[in-house]
Amino acid sequence: MRALALTGAVGNLGTVMVNTMLPVVFPRELGLSAGALGLFWAAGGIGLFLGARCARPLADRFGHGRGLVVVDLCLSPAGLLVPLMDRGAWLWAAGAGWVAFAMRTGAANVLGVSLRQRLTPGDLLGRMNATFRFLLTGSMAVAGALAGAIGAHCSPRTALWVGGALLGLSFLPVLFSPLRRRRELPTGEASCGSAAPAPRENDAPKK
Repeated sequence: MRALALTGAVGNLGTVMVNTMLPVVFPRELGLSAGALGLFWAAGGIGLFLGARCARPLADRFGHGRGLVVVDLCLSPAGLLVPLMDRGAWLWAAGAGWVAFAMRTGAANVLGVSLRQRLTPGDLLGRMNATFRFLLTGSMAVAGALAGAIGAHCSPRTALWVGGALLGLSFLPVLFSPLRRRRELPTGEASCGSAAPAPRENDAPKK
């Protein structure tokens, strides 16, 4: 669970830092139109859809935990291509990296949420979801401020590189976690506390 939280938070941190700088880099440094930026973002949306669509085949092929590690390990480093964007071929390379990381996000969201829901006992689901929401959305708020500070005191390109580095390294927490050995979702008592708890001694019915 810690690995899922850390990977999600680092990925969100990098994604929002990049998204914060793109409206600055596209028109100011690259001289590209708002329409080009819109197409760049739209390509990421297609990547999200494709990644979510591939989540079930990945789980069937590798298992839920291993599938998550595989998609993270293979696609997260592509985020390092995004800061390389420039006019011409480098813009296409950055777009390919952006789409690849978006595919990772789409697949990881499906696989990660499935694992979270099944690994958590039923009476702790609310607390678990609240904690994850705090970490994942909180990292996005921090990312916007951090990107603005780095962009103002260094340069927008530096902020873009920091965001890209976070995207590229976001797979590390799951790679070094027990998730890489988990194939199946837990069942029975481990599955959201679905099994009825055994009565305590003082709750046993009296004869």
